[in-house]
Amino acid sequence: MDRYGRRGFTLLELMAVVAITAILSSMAISSYVEHVRRSERIAARAVLLEAASWMERRFSVQHSYLGADGQIPVLPAGLEQSPRSGAAKHAVSLASGQTHATAYQLHAAPVVADKCGTFTLDHTGARGLIGNTAPFAECWGR
Repeated sequence: MDRYGRRGFTLLELMAVVAITAILSSMAISSYVEHVRRSERIAARAVLLEAASWMERRFSVQHSYLGADGQIPVLPAGLEQSPRSGAAKHAVSLASGQTHATAYQLHAAPVVADKCGTFTLDHTGARGLIGNTAPFAECWGR
């Protein structure tokens, strides 16, 4: 208690608490956003691998990655986006110039720009990135 009998916080003490809270909140929010993006990338890779499995099953039955009409097949529902339901974070597609009777390349392109860019996966299992600014191991995993 001071000599006037009042207790409380000074404006300087209050502003220090607000500043510390703001700094901690900004760090927590940026960490959370990066965690969400990493989860979206993992989901995109999973759908890409499912689409590759679908292509391999087609090849086992038809002896070709192309459709019966010789055209590039359309991915079935649930494999054309990631996550499989809800708002798309990555669009999954067969690369038109890279799909042939004995070869294909799948792409998972982010809907919103991402440091990992577009994930690629081909018929040999080779993984790649297009337009990435992050290291390969950070995007595809170790």
